Amino acid sequence: MEQIPEQFTEDPALKAALRRALDQEAAPAALRNRILALNAESAADAQTAAPPRSLKMPSRHSPLFRFAVAAVLVIGFGTLGYRIWQMNQGPVYPGINNALYQAMVDTHAARRAQTTPDAVTTIASASTLSQTIQRPVFVADLTRDGWTFQGAGVRKVGDHQAAQLYFTKGNQAISVFSLPSPDKNYGDHDYDLVLNGSPIAGFTHGKGLYCIVGSSPDDSLQVAEVKRLLAEHRGEIGKG
Repeated sequence: MEQIPEQFTEDPALKAALRRALDQEAAPAALRNRILALNAESAADAQTAAPPRSLKMPSRHSPLFRFAVAAVLVIGFGTLGYRIWQMNQGPVYPGINNALYQAMVDTHAARRAQTTPDAVTTIASASTLSQTIQRPVFVADLTRDGWTFQGAGVRKVGDHQAAQLYFTKGNQAISVFSLPSPDKNYGDHDYDLVLNGSPIAGFTHGKGLYCIVGSSPDDSLQVAEVKRLLAEHRGEIGKG
């Protein structure tokens, strides 16, 4: 007897038709057994088919693996370095840049090195400096916090004329500056930072910029104390 072509045995519709025919005893027994056997073999082959192979990861010693590790390390260290650089830059405030901060520090250092007395020698008369700079003066009376008033005057801070009150306590020194606000919108902003070891805290109000700049050779004067003094005395702005 001729064998049934294999492609016919793989057809699901043909298989179903043959099953119905076999159940009705319409085909010879040998043919029926042959078709059933082929159907069983096909099902077994489908169940025992080899599973798909998983993706093989590159070896630790392969160039691709080493390149991937190097890329991760470069990105990680680059991100860390950028974050450290950002932290060291200090905050940025409207209209205030590092050049102005540095000008305050330089003027403070020059007053600390000064040996001649200032024209203004009392806190009570410090507000009269507003007549010279044509702006209100931040007359922070730090003597109530144990500081010694050493004098006041009008100094050059960058491109601006500024009133400066100068105080000392032990090896610590503080300058209280009154400058024009660099922010043309004249908004109110608070700021604080440490620039080259000098703690600075201040605020803008109206058309004025008012700040406290400190220094100490042993870094005992911290920005937290400067901020505290600013918060305690920020309302002491006099118009002379």
